[in-house]
Amino acid sequence: MPSLSPAHEAGPESATPAPPATHYDMSGSLWMRLVDAASMSTFFFFEYLLAREVWTGLAVHGAGHGTWLLPLAFLLGYVTADFVSGFVHFLADNIGSTKTPFFGAVFIRPFREHHIDPLAITRHDFLEVNGANCLISLPVLIGTYYLVPVGGLATTFFAAYIGLFLFGIFLTNQFHSWAHAPAAPRWIRGLQRSGLILGPEHHARHHTPPFNTYYCITCGWLNPILARTRFFERIKEPLRRVLEPIAGKADEVGAVEE
Repeated sequence: MPSLSPAHEAGPESATPAPPATHYDMSGSLWMRLVDAASMSTFFFFEYLLAREVWTGLAVHGAGHGTWLLPLAFLLGYVTADFVSGFVHFLADNIGSTKTPFFGAVFIRPFREHHIDPLAITRHDFLEVNGANCLISLPVLIGTYYLVPVGGLATTFFAAYIGLFLFGIFLTNQFHSWAHAPAAPRWIRGLQRSGLILGPEHHARHHTPPFNTYYCITCGWLNPILARTRFFERIKEPLRRVLEPIAGKADEVGAVEE
């Protein structure tokens, strides 16, 4: 099951993979499809509830505020989703074991296997591609709905920002799948060429040796900046030292080698 977990992202194609440990791979199982379905249903339910709160808040403060609040919340949320997609992608490619209970099978393995078979993501259905991102979004989404009292203009903006940010996370794996699709719909190709969503030419940079750049897969807007500043190279070793004892050492396809 894919995940931003991009549904399927992974270590370098050049690595020699170990034989797959199928008993750790839960993707496609009935249990995981039920988890995906429940996660997606719950995600859309709380997105609706949060949107209703935002709408009510805008009604209190005047509809005129919506002309700047919603576009700004969308822009910030979309850029945040792009960064988070890259950060999670980087972690899943480079840190942690696919054998870590649940987390390794659901969130790490799809990233690693994606580099062995980049087109695999295009063969999964909508539920499997997007279910895991719904699951990881639920704590933030539910927490925002219950813990942030939407009433003031600031809290209305924050709720709109979180809702749109998480909707961007939801769309990330779908955008990623379309970037690998041999024949995406014409209107999708148009969005890709415009740069509004991740395009195949842009994403190809990530699948080019040494496979250690252009991790962001929502729209990719942040990739040139993060590559130029060597952001991920700078944080890799400190994060590895902290997270490896918890998540395990990168295995299977392997982490990106410098």
